[in-house]
Amino acid sequence: MKNRILTICLSMLCCLPMAAQLNGTGFYRFRNSQNTSDYISLANDKFNYTTIISSAAGGLGKLMFDRTNAINRATVCATNYLQTDIHLVVDEETIDPSTVIYAKNTTGNYYDLIGQGTSLLSLTTGRYPGTVELDFENITALLSKVSGSGASALYTSRVSLKASNYSSADLGDRYFIDNAGKFDISESGSAQNAKWYIEPVTHFNIKPEVEFGGKYYTTLYVPFAFTLSNNVEKAYAIKSIPSDGNLEIEEVATNGGTVPAGTPVLLECSSNVASECQLIPQGEPRTDMETAYTGTNQMKGAYFCNQDGNVYYDTTAGTNKGSFNANNYTAPTNPQKYVVGITASGKLGFVKATGTAMPANKAWLEYTGTAELVLPIEATKIGDVNRDGEVNISDVTAMIDIILGKETADDNYDHKAADVNTNGTINISDVTSLIDIILGKNTQP
Repeated sequence: MKNRILTICLSMLCCLPMAAQLNGTGFYRFRNSQNTSDYISLANDKFNYTTIISSAAGGLGKLMFDRTNAINRATVCATNYLQTDIHLVVDEETIDPSTVIYAKNTTGNYYDLIGQGTSLLSLTTGRYPGTVELDFENITALLSKVSGSGASALYTSRVSLKASNYSSADLGDRYFIDNAGKFDISESGSAQNAKWYIEPVTHFNIKPEVEFGGKYYTTLYVPFAFTLSNNVEKAYAIKSIPSDGNLEIEEVATNGGTVPAGTPVLLECSSNVASECQLIPQGEPRTDMETAYTGTNQMKGAYFCNQDGNVYYDTTAGTNKGSFNANNYTAPTNPQKYVVGITASGKLGFVKATGTAMPANKAWLEYTGTAELVLPIEATKIGDVNRDGEVNISDVTAMIDIILGKETADDNYDHKAADVNTNGTINISDVTSLIDIILGKNTQP
């Protein structure tokens, strides 16, 4: 029990705010200094220069000879794209992977912001194929500290939307701001809503959705590798979907091990409290939809679930409204998608998804058959403290070890199985109940 209390205390310490500071390449979260519950989140990958320069500005000629109007229209269009691709979300539990951003130093104080299978550099790199082709490249964020130090340090984030080969296609410098809970850009970085705390990420949390047999489960799909920590015990891949629906699984990692970047997995946890289920990001994220996992895995996922629909902007005429479709989501049919859940027979498995879109950063199976999809994961066997599949006197010894604080990490005892009377604590009454089960005086609950 002392180990359990220590674990909880360490978890609480991990949830305290990190010193807000930028210290070179690494994982960070960007929190606004005016609206302090808002975090930057990469939400889509729609940015398109052909629409911005051609449809909005009216082409290179307008940028040269009707510059003020053309720049205004192009900037509105670019802003709409950025608002589609970058959102602000409230993520105080640190459970949204889209707020975990890898800031990669390129030169000086310029950084590429990477996450969700894309990056700021990827979004803002492009070509306008007019009479004179305009190349937009090397557009990264200038992260500048403007005040404070340590936990009180504040930064601005500025991008220069400029064609690298033609000065007339300069849309100007723009600062990232929080416009009443919506991401926006501004020509000025002096306002409080243009300033950001940059918080180093040591871990992020997950919130299990399904309980089965004393364990808790969820799925996850992120572009970076991560190590299982705290109460996250296992990560599984689905190797095959046999015709009888009995899924074949493979352990990708166990506690302390690392899941390769871009791998959709099923996670097994011993707690359903987000702050107790931690994952530690590792390495540089992928900027594609591929996986670094070398095994066979039938699970799929998506980084975005954006349903903004048609986004409008002023066209060359100034009165007509052009538009682009910002939808980037995966419908649950064609083929039918299955998500982790409890099957009709009460087993842990995958069940048909409902709704109109799949959540971002979750994983699923695609299946066209009719069999019930069942995972080969058994419920906790009450009394089987040492996890050997049997309930006998060795489990009494293991339970006494737990009560006396003699348990070691190598013992790998099942505390859920040890709580025989299911009252949330493990004590001498559980020993008595366990002995009754062994002697046949009581059945397992």
